[in-house]
Amino acid sequence: MTFSLPHAWLLLLPLGLFLWKYGRRPGPPMWLRGALLVLVVGALSGPELRREDAGSDVVVVVDRSASMPRDVDRTAQELISNLERERRPGDRVGVIAFGREARVEQPLSSAGGFGGFTRTVDTEASDLSSALDAANALIPRERTGRVLVFSDGRATGTDARGAARRLAARGIAVDWRQLSRPEPPLDVAVVSLDVPASVAVREPFQFSATVQSTAAVTGTVRLERNGRVLVKGPFHFQPGANVLPLRDLVEEPGLVRYQLVIETPGDGVPENDRGLAVLRVEGPRRVLLLTNQPKGTLAQALSAAGLWVEVRAPFRLSLDELDGVGAVVLENVDANTLGEPGLNALASYVEQAGGGLVMTGGRESFGEGGYRRSPVEPLLPVSLEMREEQRRASIAMSILMDCSCSMGASVADGRTKMELAAEGVVGALALLNPEDEASVHMVDTETHEIFPLSSVNEGLPYDKVSRGFSGGGGIYVGEALRSGRKQILKSEKPTRHVLLFADAADSEEPDDYHATLAALKRESVTVSVIGLGTPKDSDADLLREVARRGGGRVYFAEDAMSLPRVFSQETLAIARATFIDEPVSMEGAPDLPLLGRLSSEGLPQVGGYNLTYLRPQANVALRTLDTHAAPVLAMWTRGAGRTVAFTAEVDGPFTGELRQWGSLRAALEAMVRWSMAGASPLGDAVVRSERRGHVLRVTLDLPPEAPLPGTPPTLALLAGDGKSAPVEYPMRWEDEDRLVAEVPLEGSGTWHPVVRVGTRALRAPPVALPYSPEFEPGSPKEGLALLRSVAAVGGGVERLSMTGLFAEAPESEGHRALGPWWVSLAVALLLAEVAVRRFLSAPRQRAVARTAPGASTVPGTPVTPAVAPVRVETKASGPPESTSPEAAPSPVSESGAKPREGGVDSALDAARARSRRRLDR
Repeated sequence: MTFSLPHAWLLLLPLGLFLWKYGRRPGPPMWLRGALLVLVVGALSGPELRREDAGSDVVVVVDRSASMPRDVDRTAQELISNLERERRPGDRVGVIAFGREARVEQPLSSAGGFGGFTRTVDTEASDLSSALDAANALIPRERTGRVLVFSDGRATGTDARGAARRLAARGIAVDWRQLSRPEPPLDVAVVSLDVPASVAVREPFQFSATVQSTAAVTGTVRLERNGRVLVKGPFHFQPGANVLPLRDLVEEPGLVRYQLVIETPGDGVPENDRGLAVLRVEGPRRVLLLTNQPKGTLAQALSAAGLWVEVRAPFRLSLDELDGVGAVVLENVDANTLGEPGLNALASYVEQAGGGLVMTGGRESFGEGGYRRSPVEPLLPVSLEMREEQRRASIAMSILMDCSCSMGASVADGRTKMELAAEGVVGALALLNPEDEASVHMVDTETHEIFPLSSVNEGLPYDKVSRGFSGGGGIYVGEALRSGRKQILKSEKPTRHVLLFADAADSEEPDDYHATLAALKRESVTVSVIGLGTPKDSDADLLREVARRGGGRVYFAEDAMSLPRVFSQETLAIARATFIDEPVSMEGAPDLPLLGRLSSEGLPQVGGYNLTYLRPQANVALRTLDTHAAPVLAMWTRGAGRTVAFTAEVDGPFTGELRQWGSLRAALEAMVRWSMAGASPLGDAVVRSERRGHVLRVTLDLPPEAPLPGTPPTLALLAGDGKSAPVEYPMRWEDEDRLVAEVPLEGSGTWHPVVRVGTRALRAPPVALPYSPEFEPGSPKEGLALLRSVAAVGGGVERLSMTGLFAEAPESEGHRALGPWWVSLAVALLLAEVAVRRFLSAPRQRAVARTAPGASTVPGTPVTPAVAPVRVETKASGPPESTSPEAAPSPVSESGAKPREGGVDSALDAARARSRRRLDR
């Protein structure tokens, strides 16, 4: 027996002394009281009974990365089923799948069978270390068992032996079984494509490629630069490493992308036949202007200022496109045209890499342009929050949600599309005013009501929306629109709107949607559509047609992660006034001198502006003179970069008198130049990057005799496509003037390392990983050696059969809490003590009561003769003291005995005596 709170037994001493002094009774009641005290204190100490037959926990860790055999799911499920048949009473089995990250497929279970793999993992990496840590967390601390790994041993994360040591410290061994692809007879792999760190424009340079071949073979080599073929021809590869010399000359600055492709007959691993490299061609830092007016005022003003301006229509941004860019200018650009990865890339570019950002106003910008709840919103010096003064006339909105089976698919962060859509709907409902009305229905082949048209003021069941389900067939568009019509026409609000969310590749049965939309249009009801997918999907045209006939807008969310933002954007357009479309005068603010010699005299009116609110610690240069006193021109430093918000429209129907302002061009130039000044150099420090296999090595060389940085430098690794969040790594000293960081690249593509020293950022040359590390040249023997080394840490073994695994696993020490039993026994003892004291214990011996002569007794009560006369004292002078009943020397009990002084019984007997005397009077 053990106790979870043994120090509670210390209470036994003071409580025992208290019982001895105030609760002592002769005979059995005292023994019962003592036992009761022991049981109560014992129950507080948390008694537990340990048993050795509580079973074992076995966690199966399955590698589902790209290098595994194609039938790994089937094989692993079969082996897990065999293992489950070996379970004894108390044994449990859990399953974890891993790739780049670990996912719990089945918690520890003592019954039932594994139903198969359902969770999505990123297959471009295999982090065995994190998977073993997940298994460690899955097994409770009070239990033990084993971990069984199914893998080919090609781990790309940190050293898995560290995680194995943490398991071994708990007595948990790691067993293994290798599941790998057969070694191919021929594998030609591009090991590296080595280019210089950077070159100048029109500077000739040489570079080389290393190709590994397992046998002599002749193949075709093709070299491309930004998609253009430079070299194509045959090459005879010898067994081992083959070096290909190459050369080139680039005439434009920016980031150049090289791709080398090897085509050989009979190659068993085609995934590694491609090499990739990026080259930074140095030139003056340029301004990237994204606008739908390439010859407008803003483009002309920046070109006339002598800035290197690249004018492009809005497109899906990436960090590759932003390399060498000093500032990005968004002129009235809708966030959806940049793409969700593009918004992530833009946020990393500013905050981590020290770039500049300027955003100008208009109907397609700021909150109405979809930047609320986007990664760019925190960068802006103005807040896109919603306030009371932005309310429009009350509205009614009916939301129709696709709940077909496609909505149950998982996305990169492990959530389902349905969960993201539900988050977006909840966010949209939160933007409504108390006077508004809303309804939510889910639709597949039929309508499922979440809640009917209800007033926001009465409270909406957000929890029902967040528990949205999926699993039906495709969404029936006709059925959905009829349900929306039925709900929305119940309202008498001046603005009524239907919002349809549907899969752009799984929307069917439009049925009589023409008639439904026509009926809604006659009732002044608008219809907008959010399509999950691309404008080229099979049902995208149908969704566009619904929005066109409904008089609303259509959005295509190619990335499900953007759904909360898109729902918010549509609701803002309907329910809130985020754009003021009336002429407003401006005034200069105290921070106007930050932009140079701009005068606050003669400021023009603007024809309209985006209503925003200045963030704390942001600088404001211009603001409106209306009741909002809203910022028109604000700026601040964000991370390593700088951002500027100009909420007026530079070129458009709401420009107003701003177009004739003489200082407009100077102000636009000053905004851009101020934003470009964010990235300050770190003296003569030099930062370099080098890829060795899938490991990136970044070095920072400080100038000799230079003072040490005030804060330790860190490495921020940014994904070129913006699909993953930036990750920071500490740098370590390698020499007295050099810091270094080495990190594994866990996915193909371009990576941009940035060394952060305080608020300053130094951009290292970007590197490219041509293919997943899972396909690097290697043999199954190397993976076998890794699995053996991981297992050897804790004494694990190879498991070719599942038979006997539980028998060899250590037994858990089961715990059974005894506290409730002790409390029950204490209650029984308490009742026993009361019964013994009242009915079974001997009565107390009472003294004979003395009564005064002439004192009356209660009728029916026998009177015991007094054994001694009552002595009456007299004073020295005066009459003798009265011997009235009130002056009796001591109370007398009903039985005539004198009660024991100092106890509860004596107090009760005294009270009875006083009562009798009062009755006698």
